Amino acid sequence: MFEPQHARVRDILTVGCRTRHLTMLGLLWSLPNTLVGIGFALLSLAVPRQRDALLVAKSTRGLASLFLTRRGFGAITFGRVIISATPITPGLLVHESHHTRQYEVLGPFFLPIYVWLHVRHGYAGNPLETEAEACAAHAVFA
Repeated sequence: MFEPQHARVRDILTVGCRTRHLTMLGLLWSLPNTLVGIGFALLSLAVPRQRDALLVAKSTRGLASLFLTRRGFGAITFGRVIISATPITPGLLVHESHHTRQYEVLGPFFLPIYVWLHVRHGYAGNPLETEAEACAAHAVFA
């Protein structure tokens, strides 16, 4: 399904995925979720910083503690915002950046669809997670 691609780490948004993510329509379609992500980061006592075409925040406090650290998750993505409780490795960045692509496709429907799939299949069987994991697993870092 996913073809390995060679890419530079600075061009992380194309690693393991077929098309470039950032489009104006995708940016607008995912904007409500991006605003949720900025709020989540601020309530995690972190200020998102730009990294490539994403906003990234690192925190183990506030909401990040409640939703990530206590549950054993490394990161969460809302729109174009990644909040991480662990060091951001290239593989984690590919996984989470693939979620940003999913947000660009599903827009405001991403969160309800994600929750529905999570309830139906669990975290490990959630097709949105398995797709992001496959993207990260097939990424090649030059």
